[in-house]
Amino acid sequence: MTEAEGFAFNIAGWISLGMILEYFWMTQETLIILTVMLVLDRAFWVINAYIQGTLQSKLMVSGLVKKLTRRMLPFIVIAIMRWAGFEKVDLVSTCILSILIVAEGYSVIWHIYSINYWKQLAEIDALKLLIEWIANLLKSKAEETLPPKDGEWNENTK
Repeated sequence: MTEAEGFAFNIAGWISLGMILEYFWMTQETLIILTVMLVLDRAFWVINAYIQGTLQSKLMVSGLVKKLTRRMLPFIVIAIMRWAGFEKVDLVSTCILSILIVAEGYSVIWHIYSINYWKQLAEIDALKLLIEWIANLLKSKAEETLPPKDGEWNENTK
């Protein structure tokens, strides 16, 4: 690959990333912050587990899979909501990303505290609350779009 082809390929990649971020109402800054928090959380988890003597490869793989699913959650939910015709999806996207960033930030601080003081802070499962909220939101939309139980459509049917 020539230098010009490499440059063109790089530009095309950035344009594609920009289009994806715009589709999901994300800024590059938000994506970078979420990624950094996920990486820091995993790194401090490994350090903490090593210090505590609880480091196991099975737990590391499990933790990595959890991080990957957290990374994909906003994309999956926003794609579903856009396709299903939800209103104000941009606000939901911002809410989801903010909660994930705060949850990952808290986890990083939790690991730093545990590494330094050999004690653990109270666990906050913001992801569980977020997923339950999303599930209820999607369920209500699904129920709203189902045909009426009596099978008859009328002017009051959405």
